[in-house]
Amino acid sequence: MSKIKSKKKAIIGWSIFGAIMGIILIFVCVYGIRWAVHSKTAETYGEYEFAQVKEQFDADNSEAFNAADFLNLFPSISIDENAESVKIMQIADPQIKFGSWTRDVKTMDLLDRAIKAEQPDICVVTGDLTLSVFTYDAFKYFADFMEERQQYWAFVYGNHDSQFDCSKHTIYTLLTKYKYCLFNRGASDIYGESNYLVNVFKGEKKAENLAYSLVMLDSGMYPEAENVALTDWVYDWIHQSQMDWYEWAIKGLQTIKADIQSSMFFHIPLKEFANMYYINEQSKGNEIPQAVKDALPNVTVSDVTGVVRESDKKDSEYVYGDDGYTVGIYYQGNAEGVTDHPDVFGYIKELNSTKGVFCGHDHVNTLKGFYDGVYLGYGLCCGYHTYPFFDREFFLTKWFGLSDQVLWNADLWTDENGNKMEKGVTVITVDMTSSGYGAISAVDNPDSFYKAGK
Repeated sequence: MSKIKSKKKAIIGWSIFGAIMGIILIFVCVYGIRWAVHSKTAETYGEYEFAQVKEQFDADNSEAFNAADFLNLFPSISIDENAESVKIMQIADPQIKFGSWTRDVKTMDLLDRAIKAEQPDICVVTGDLTLSVFTYDAFKYFADFMEERQQYWAFVYGNHDSQFDCSKHTIYTLLTKYKYCLFNRGASDIYGESNYLVNVFKGEKKAENLAYSLVMLDSGMYPEAENVALTDWVYDWIHQSQMDWYEWAIKGLQTIKADIQSSMFFHIPLKEFANMYYINEQSKGNEIPQAVKDALPNVTVSDVTGVVRESDKKDSEYVYGDDGYTVGIYYQGNAEGVTDHPDVFGYIKELNSTKGVFCGHDHVNTLKGFYDGVYLGYGLCCGYHTYPFFDREFFLTKWFGLSDQVLWNADLWTDENGNKMEKGVTVITVDMTSSGYGAISAVDNPDSFYKAGK
């Protein structure tokens, strides 16, 4: 009997092992097939060639410039001709994983209530819409959600959106099927694939009704260098070719409307976010590293709110802006050997159109304020699949010895008053009146705000 029982146990054991291996094999096969289908790319990218249209619509050559053709290069929305403001809902880092049977349900429930309450003119996803091995399904899940609500939305790439089973070409092909998605790949011969404008018109779409513009930029993923690893926490940057395009685009808009105002949206923050943080800390009498003091520019900051709760993931002291971040603001281009790293903020100041810059990326940072007259703001993270990954302790977190931080950085989600920070959205309002044209205000509305029926 004992031999028979042992044999039965062995059979059961091998059956369970075989079933588990079979499930893993099926998963690998399904993923492999999906990757083969969705990773296909076109030989060329982009909507148009910048080198060609730059000459055709050269803002410095009034004879060559055609306003209607220039504006038709980009998607647009129309608001009421008497509207006093345009409302933009920033959706930061949803990081959709698998869809309706996961914590994505909480993320989408938050967005559903926020959209119904705010009725924004447009939503802007500032990157990391997904972080999933099933990228295609995650994008489709989100796009279907927005289409059902007839909500116009735009999107810029983050550092996770095309990491797994989807090429950017496949994502673009998918998004073109949706009426309310205003995504545009942008120019084919500049860096990145989400460099475009979303123009706002008061009333009918025609040049004389141009009212405002949203500038979308691809801040990239990771530096293309053999000596840079993901664990170095070093990120890509906006490249010079994009700034050449930005200058051309703004000058084109200014040819149509001389005082055109705009906001800029991308994923990875500029170093000016860190500068603003430190200048504000210094103004409050707080000590900051000497290396930071020596590097800070002499600019004015004001109305600074929010927190920086990301921790520095490096273990030793680093020189500000050279080998490390010194504070948890993971800004662009902090890598050795950077050669194509333009002064993005310098372009913004020189062209005098963009008065607000909004990003995501650092999930537990909510820093906002005016830096040298330009509003810089993190969007409040909305993704319930971002860290901390669980609301409370349970047996898995205890097994892995992660009870205190609940699977990473849960302690960072407590503000200075001891209140636990929430997921939410950022609502940006831009003044469209003649007296206050272009003035920007932004507010973070947490999940509980909409649960309370605000």
